[in-house]
Amino acid sequence: MAPADPSQRLEEELVLRCQSGDGAAWRSLYERYFPAVERLVLAVGVNDGEADDLCQEIFLIVYRHLRRFRGAAQLSTWIHRIGVREAIRFARRRRLRRNLAQLFHREQPPALPADWSENAGSRRQYLHKLLGRLRPERRLALVLYEIEGLDVAEIAHVSGCAESTVWTRLHRARADLQKLTKDKDKDRDKEKIR
Repeated sequence: MAPADPSQRLEEELVLRCQSGDGAAWRSLYERYFPAVERLVLAVGVNDGEADDLCQEIFLIVYRHLRRFRGAAQLSTWIHRIGVREAIRFARRRRLRRNLAQLFHREQPPALPADWSENAGSRRQYLHKLLGRLRPERRLALVLYEIEGLDVAEIAHVSGCAESTVWTRLHRARADLQKLTKDKDKDRDKEKIR
């Protein structure tokens, strides 16, 4: 029988220490996994001002439910799934509030920055605005696949859905982005005519 992976053994020890109430172990777990959770939350479209609060909520859920963790999956995967679920819930609530606000006034599509070709920060900001228009599930699939580099099987596992669903979400996210950019091009052409 081959010896267990040392990193897996350390993870198991960390979980056991956390489950027994060791504060230092909990701090270690938090510091180890917070950057990945924060990256995920930002990828789903939660802005910087709200990201810290949502990350704290996610780690409160991890803290409350860590006693139930049995090690069937890696701890990082378990935390990631909690983060995905909570980030999508948050994004849905925010989207609902935005949709209600749109009933009262029509929101303009994001403007293409004037210094688009020269400034990487402007391109990132524009992409962030476009991604903010996507449904949370589609945005998550697109970001995890295109930016984070996860394969479809990993995204399906993290998202708790079938691989075919991930492919559908990717296809629809790309189509939505294409439509958003075409709508913006049409608006720009109308402005030139005036």
